[in-house]
Amino acid sequence: MPTFDEMVRLAKTDPETLENIRRVLIEDLIADAPESYQRRLRGLQFQIDMERRKAGNPMGACVAISKMMHDSLFKLRETMNGFTGKSELVEPEPSYNTSAEVLSFPLLANR
Repeated sequence: MPTFDEMVRLAKTDPETLENIRRVLIEDLIADAPESYQRRLRGLQFQIDMERRKAGNPMGACVAISKMMHDSLFKLRETMNGFTGKSELVEPEPSYNTSAEVLSFPLLANR
């Protein structure tokens, strides 16, 4: 994998090579995932690629992909809180009848 500086150079001088590296790294990552997840990961990557293509510029693509992530997180939160009917984040009830041993750690200075 190229260093960050090398990727910056490729982005400026040879974006096609950088794009090929991106595709190979993504494919390697998906191939390393459990087989049961690969179809879903390929579908997600397809959605990301389509958002990048629709955006037309890197900043627009970043905003669109960020929105996808926020929408997904919102749906997850809605699903998790769906049983309560509340849309805000539900905090767990505190449990006061548990006990714990408190450990003290000596303060180490100048080490």
